[in-house]
Amino acid sequence: MRKIILLVLATVMTVSLTGCLGSGGPQLPGVSTSEGKDIKKIDASKYNNDLEGLGNYLTDLNYLPSEITSTEMMYGVIGAKAGERYNFTVDNSVVYVELYEYDTDKMDNNAKRVTAEAKKDGEIKVLSEDDSAVFPATLSANGKYLLMYSDNATNESNATRKKNFTDAVKNFHK
Repeated sequence: MRKIILLVLATVMTVSLTGCLGSGGPQLPGVSTSEGKDIKKIDASKYNNDLEGLGNYLTDLNYLPSEITSTEMMYGVIGAKAGERYNFTVDNSVVYVELYEYDTDKMDNNAKRVTAEAKKDGEIKVLSEDDSAVFPATLSANGKYLLMYSDNATNESNATRKKNFTDAVKNFHK
């Protein structure tokens, strides 16, 4: 049953995003690949060590657009305590970012499995052990945050931006 619900939600999200982007509907906020700041110049310790603090940190780095709003995700599916999705563009390429927060002191077996997969393999299985629904994922150095970053652009500037974004999440409150 959970599988069916997740597949229906994924289909609805895909169709709605395709419709919005293809019909001249609402425009996604955007950033340029040249706008990111050096993570060494912004002190991450000045931000709350939670999902909101991480979002503010990424916004101040210009990795997330300042006018962006997030959508709450079904974070319980992967054992997280909170989860947000951001959709935006980077130089006309649509980027999807999902950030999840874990309570590292109170992780159930699902949370432990997901974070272990992300740490070991750089990907997670979302639906069940049997399914092939595998997504690239990065775990922060402190094991508290999980990043899923998707950008179909293959140019070097977008790849560099993805690496910098990933590094910022990995090192947040290290």
